[in-house]
Amino acid sequence: MVERAVDSLINSSFLNPNASGLGYLFKDIADRPKLDSPEALLEQLDAAGIGACVVTIMEPDHAEWVGQAHKKYPRKILPAMIVNPLEGYKEIQRVIEYHERYGVRCLRIPPFRYTLPPTDRVYWPFYVKALELNLAVSMNAGMPGPRRPGHVQNPIHYDEVAYHFPDLRLIMSHCGQPWIEEVISTISHWDNVYMSCTSVAPRYWPENFVHFINTRGREKMMFGTEYPTIVWERGRNEVDALGIRDEVLPLFLRENAIRAYDFEFDV
Repeated sequence: MVERAVDSLINSSFLNPNASGLGYLFKDIADRPKLDSPEALLEQLDAAGIGACVVTIMEPDHAEWVGQAHKKYPRKILPAMIVNPLEGYKEIQRVIEYHERYGVRCLRIPPFRYTLPPTDRVYWPFYVKALELNLAVSMNAGMPGPRRPGHVQNPIHYDEVAYHFPDLRLIMSHCGQPWIEEVISTISHWDNVYMSCTSVAPRYWPENFVHFINTRGREKMMFGTEYPTIVWERGRNEVDALGIRDEVLPLFLRENAIRAYDFEFDV
């Protein structure tokens, strides 16, 4: 039986895929098809053995589309949102609005955009609000795709965040390269830190990263693509080739996402 998956991170950029600006990393990203309807999205996912997903609202004009998709398929499409912490209280108000209006259950905060590490106090009101609203917080870990300073995304920064906010469900994304040992150490150190294994094709994951998925990280690591960066079929096929243990595969593909997002996906 083929295990069904949750894609723990998709960008709403599939609504205008030519605007990603990551062509130097993903040579064919401009050729990704535009997905105009929730049904088209779910059809593509289903063809790759993926039953549900988290979709990040990347732009304000994507919010209505993602919110309506969630309303129509409430256990298939879970909304997240990009947050700009530099906007302060105004952004906190937007978080509340998007949570209530569009069903947002996760805050996406890419530190490279702000050149501030996750330990900076500018983020702290958003950690508090996430706790109040029972939202997960997803933050990039590793060298960013856009050519911006990457040191602010060293996974070791999440160690201090987890210390101060032990009840916050904190999800690293983007695999953490080149700081894989820091990823392993930080996730092992805290019960509330997870990894959404996105944006790096599985064939390029280092051996110690895959070993961690199979062993100590078995309840912390999650399948994901951040489509349109990684195509769904490629992600699933390359994961299948990694040799993830039979007893770990359900955890990696879906069960860890259910816990990290505190959400009952329908896969």
